[in-house]
Amino acid sequence: MTSRFPYPIEKGDKLRVYRQIIGLAEYHDIILCSLTTHDIPNKDHEELAQYCSKIYTFKTKKTDLLINLISGFLKGLPLQVAYFYKSSINKKIQEIVKTEQPDFMYCQLARMAEYARHLDIPKTIDYMDAFSVNARRWSQNASFYLRPFLSREARKMQEYETLIFKDFQGHSIISQQDREHLKIEQKEQINIIPNGVDFNFFKPDHAVKKDYDLAFVGNMGYAPNVEAARYLVQDILPLLKVKFPKIKILIAGARPTPEVRKLESEQVTITGWLDDIRSAYNSAEIFVAPLFMGAGLQNKILEAMAMCLPCVTTPMVNNAIGAKQGTTVFLAHDAQSFADAIIKLKENVALSKKIAQQSQIFVRENFAWDNFVEDLNQLIKKK
Repeated sequence: MTSRFPYPIEKGDKLRVYRQIIGLAEYHDIILCSLTTHDIPNKDHEELAQYCSKIYTFKTKKTDLLINLISGFLKGLPLQVAYFYKSSINKKIQEIVKTEQPDFMYCQLARMAEYARHLDIPKTIDYMDAFSVNARRWSQNASFYLRPFLSREARKMQEYETLIFKDFQGHSIISQQDREHLKIEQKEQINIIPNGVDFNFFKPDHAVKKDYDLAFVGNMGYAPNVEAARYLVQDILPLLKVKFPKIKILIAGARPTPEVRKLESEQVTITGWLDDIRSAYNSAEIFVAPLFMGAGLQNKILEAMAMCLPCVTTPMVNNAIGAKQGTTVFLAHDAQSFADAIIKLKENVALSKKIAQQSQIFVRENFAWDNFVEDLNQLIKKK
């Protein structure tokens, strides 16, 4: 069960479950139940039909989502749980379970738990990220009028993450860092199952011209990415222009907000959705991810490393990855340290090449999808 149809892949949760479905289909007969706010194109449906014996989608209207939020708020649910929950969909899922008689249910994200937690079948919840921490970090950086709502959301989500633990026999999460953030007494029972990289897909094309000095990619409608893009352009770029007046930045990814669009200039290119995100990685010399908000494991860093790009990011991001500072990644904590690291890499081509090669080796040795899907399969087999 997923809160979004897993294809096309433009969000981290969709990437995670898409790759898990592909891997698990080798061992299991998969029935997919997904929520959606739009009609699923035939080509997207057909992509998942290769791995799923049946696919059920439940479309919700924007007016439904507003009603869901109000209803859930009055019930005391976290807003991101209330947003996705609708009683009529819950009844349909119960009917499907009764008809299909599944041996096991895999529920992706706490926001879907209301549909699964009371069903009397073996099931696993994939927390993926510590969503309560995400909300708390957002509240600390939000406007004063949004802060009370986000603070409430962080508190309610923390309570909900703890509440649903007992309703599932299996539990998984994306990183040690996220597991430690959960306020659950039995957190050691939560299996750490990271995301991986498709090395057959994410491999560098050295024939592509490096049109950009720096690149940042991601879902540009996601608040932490929006803030990272703003920080890169408004805080880091001015420091770099002193040394490199003509430096060029590429910001690529789906759903750029108006705030992101306004960052575009002669030196900053905003692409929006790319059919092949590898073109963004291939066309840049250095990958920069100044992320100070959010949770989970950043796929963009793993992909950039696999594409043999030297990466500069924050300790918060690297805590979930475990790359070695100065050997496989450069870490920075403010605009000046980001600028210093970028300048160092640009001025020392040999160092930049060495970091890129070591990062590619690191990610290949530690982030293979096959290993993590097998870990999930073993978790399912135990229940």
